[in-house]
Amino acid sequence: MVSDRPDREALQARRKRLKRSAIYAAVAVLFIAQLTEYGEIFHQSMPGFGTTGRMFWAKYFHKPTDERMLVRKNKEGICEWAPPLKLERSYTPPHTLLVAFPGSGKRLAWRIMESLTGYVTGDDWNLSDEGYHVASIKTSYPHYEGVWTWGDKFYDANIIFLLRNPRWAIPSYQTMRHELQYSTSWEQSYSRRPNTYTKRPDIPEWIRWRDRQFRRQLRMWGWMIDFYMNNGLRRTLDDGRQIIDWHCKPNKEIINSCFPKTIVTYEKLNSKNTLIGEAEAQRLADAMIEGREDLLPIAEKEDWRCAYDETILKRATEPQWDGTNRDVVGPPGDQKNFTWFQLQDIKTELERLITNYTNVTLGWDVDPIANQLVFSLADYLTEIDYEISITPPYTWPPTSTPSDSPSSLPTPSPTFKPTPFPTFPPTDKPTPFPTFQPTKLPTFPPTPKPTNPMAEEPRA
Repeated sequence: MVSDRPDREALQARRKRLKRSAIYAAVAVLFIAQLTEYGEIFHQSMPGFGTTGRMFWAKYFHKPTDERMLVRKNKEGICEWAPPLKLERSYTPPHTLLVAFPGSGKRLAWRIMESLTGYVTGDDWNLSDEGYHVASIKTSYPHYEGVWTWGDKFYDANIIFLLRNPRWAIPSYQTMRHELQYSTSWEQSYSRRPNTYTKRPDIPEWIRWRDRQFRRQLRMWGWMIDFYMNNGLRRTLDDGRQIIDWHCKPNKEIINSCFPKTIVTYEKLNSKNTLIGEAEAQRLADAMIEGREDLLPIAEKEDWRCAYDETILKRATEPQWDGTNRDVVGPPGDQKNFTWFQLQDIKTELERLITNYTNVTLGWDVDPIANQLVFSLADYLTEIDYEISITPPYTWPPTSTPSDSPSSLPTPSPTFKPTPFPTFPPTDKPTPFPTFQPTKLPTFPPTPKPTNPMAEEPRA
């Protein structure tokens, strides 16, 4: 009798292949469905299967969290804190999009927004587990730390641009990268969330990262301003044609406009002067309700001040409330410095932006948002100018006398090489440039030692 065992094994193998194919097909269908729902395609921010899976999980299996808090009034009319609310599936209020370069203080801003609206804020990578059915989302898009994952759900969104001096935003961004252990995947970042807003790295680590990333991040900081101020402009080609971000194109109907309703500065929100902070929080709230005063759920205007004050007071009692919790562990933030040449680069970028957004021909001089931007950039420029004035263009400290031996001096910065010739003091009478003739000998004899303390011998 011929055994039918080989036939059974072949049948089982075929069933396994069919089962595997069905699973792959189901995953592909879910992936395509999520892409369709979250924006059809993701221009320069295509999510992988992991990101799509998290979208699916957040949509269908998310459980509300009670870890965040917002301000409400009790029966006696006194402000108190309570768990925030998650939107009901059947309720879709007007939306707000908070955009900023990473490290600009979005955490403080969205806490104020939650206090004002009573609803939780989501984030582009959904690290908060709040999903995308929310009243507001924070993002760093189009920086590569941001991703447009909410599709056209925020078509009606009012955009608020949160600005921070790059002198402080870039170091803060590096601190976040350190806390996340320079993660390279969503899973790593998600698992390392408990580390955020807890500590600063040591100075040598900052210097290594700074010297590798400074120019790239400064360019990205300025580009994000240009992106939103020009309604999604990615770049201008040599022939004058402008490349607009796919999400910001009017015919795509992804978002009504990528131009911000206002520019809010972290420096003012975080000001030690409470009146300045309250005024900036009011500007944030005004931008949130602009054009939809009767539609957006928000606290009464007389309670805005209370919402801001209570948000700031929670720093003293809540761990990881915002960046101020980092002051406990690690060096102070003001020890993360830049070189003289890097400060000059920041100054150049600030001057470029100020020049561009005061351009009369382009009409920026009469644009109220551009005026807000330039006013803040001018403050940053003043701060940078002062720091340049107290930062020597060398990495070695000044010597006590000009006769110190070069061998006893520290090694110069690799970014600066002193001139190989000593600098001679000026002559009694002015001479045409150059101050000495290009002969083998100078036209005047060199002094035995420089009379100018700054005119020292070359350093090794």
